[in-house]
Amino acid sequence: MFVRPARALVVVMIAMSWLTAAGAVASAAPGPGTFTKITTPSGTTTFDLGGGTNEFTVSGQASLDVTSVDIDCIYTTLDGTRSVAALAGGAPVSPGGTFSVAVDYTHPAVNCRLRAIPTGTDATTAYLGSYAGPILYTDAFVPLGNGSTEYGYSAFAEESDGISLLQDAGACGVGFMATVATPGMELQGTDTGGCKFALPARFPDPNATASAIKVNGHNAYLPSGVHDFLVGTLALPVAQSTLTTTSTIAGDGDVTITESARLMRCSVSDAYPPTPTSCPSIVSTGVKFERVSQVVRGAHQVAVRDTFSSTDGAAHTLTLDYQQTVHQPQTGAAGYVFPGHGSAFAAAAPDEVVSGLGTKAASMLVRSDLYSTNGDPSADTLALTWSRAPDDITFAHFAASEFAMPYALTVPAGDSVSLGFAESEDILTPAARSLGNLASGDMINAPTITSPSDGAVLGAMKTTVRGTLTAGANGLPVSVVVAGHDATITKTSATRATYKVTFTESVGTHTLNATATDVAGNAKASASITVQNQ
Repeated sequence: MFVRPARALVVVMIAMSWLTAAGAVASAAPGPGTFTKITTPSGTTTFDLGGGTNEFTVSGQASLDVTSVDIDCIYTTLDGTRSVAALAGGAPVSPGGTFSVAVDYTHPAVNCRLRAIPTGTDATTAYLGSYAGPILYTDAFVPLGNGSTEYGYSAFAEESDGISLLQDAGACGVGFMATVATPGMELQGTDTGGCKFALPARFPDPNATASAIKVNGHNAYLPSGVHDFLVGTLALPVAQSTLTTTSTIAGDGDVTITESARLMRCSVSDAYPPTPTSCPSIVSTGVKFERVSQVVRGAHQVAVRDTFSSTDGAAHTLTLDYQQTVHQPQTGAAGYVFPGHGSAFAAAAPDEVVSGLGTKAASMLVRSDLYSTNGDPSADTLALTWSRAPDDITFAHFAASEFAMPYALTVPAGDSVSLGFAESEDILTPAARSLGNLASGDMINAPTITSPSDGAVLGAMKTTVRGTLTAGANGLPVSVVVAGHDATITKTSATRATYKVTFTESVGTHTLNATATDVAGNAKASASITVQNQ
């Protein structure tokens, strides 16, 4: 369950039945001067859906012509329809103009504004400017289990004016992102149309001849693949593998979800699809998968870090197809801009293969409607960012809205290999591009210089610089350079290392920084220090 410090937090059961627009039948409309104001809760309140009941108190003031109020949570959908979640009805207003009522909040699927509407007023058509109340955000984490064995999860995160939906890597990964114009609670942007950064057993091509993951040539499966494909679709009598998850939420609203599981394969052969003969049981491939997903930047971006670790002390080869689906409008087409292929959006074709993507971190842009004007709230732009370029982008045979990003990696003996991705969304293309640039910069961490200190006076012409490194999306840096000199890197853990370099400098004042480079060629410099050699 998420824990959000320093904010009001309650726990609720997931309930979706309210999603139809609803409101009280209008009787006499309130006259001029009629108002209500919710004072508790105040500001923004975030709800954490993890099970149990979710009761809290709504209190406020009303004009003296209001005798009772309905407590509603209201937002406006993309087509202009006002939707109402009715939380309490007919709460009495005291002769002094105050009201207080306990409500049971249920998940509204999008953040909404809490209002106290005079009873008898149709909340779907009423003028809402006279009824003030706070915005309610929702963060949810729901494990999915087969009996007592967890195999997946679904999570929902809201912050600022962004919304994102996440699922485990074997299902969809990042599923949905959108922007909300908070003053009117109008949902902008579009459902981005399905799975992002997914590593499932059988997606997107129903005629697939292999899993999206292969370890040493063996078709491999995450727990969702075991549950949905091996057990669900094929009805094989194999044991369900386990997904381990943790979830936290920081004081600033950033959500972090960690999932991990052993990659499993069929015990006899790699016939695909598996059969009871080829797959009477499943066994470990010797590789463990871990994904850390973070919802950041006002829920306009989800950063994903995948790590594959050797659990048997042996080296392993990985073949991965990260598979994606994007929104395809009913008319027209989605538009794409690929790194190294110009800046104009263009449609993609089924079976199209895009190569020449370089090696470093970069972002491809996807406009949900190629022909819409920039800023049209019925369309949005996604920046899909990687920490190292895939071999290519291969579009599906049957649709230009689904594509795979293949990778071939090696897990060193007793060690690990990592990849990073991010999905960013905004209505405006320049804003989405800016988020993608930020995500690219996040793929490698800057080194730190621990000695000498800034302003140090060195009693010799020899300068020794020491510092620390932390792993980025592609793991630890593979080189560090200070003043043109290569440093020696000493690994201290899977995610940390130190470096040291000694070189001769002339007498005088020198500005130094350290630049780290990772396996894909991404580089980032430390903060500079000034030293004096004498």
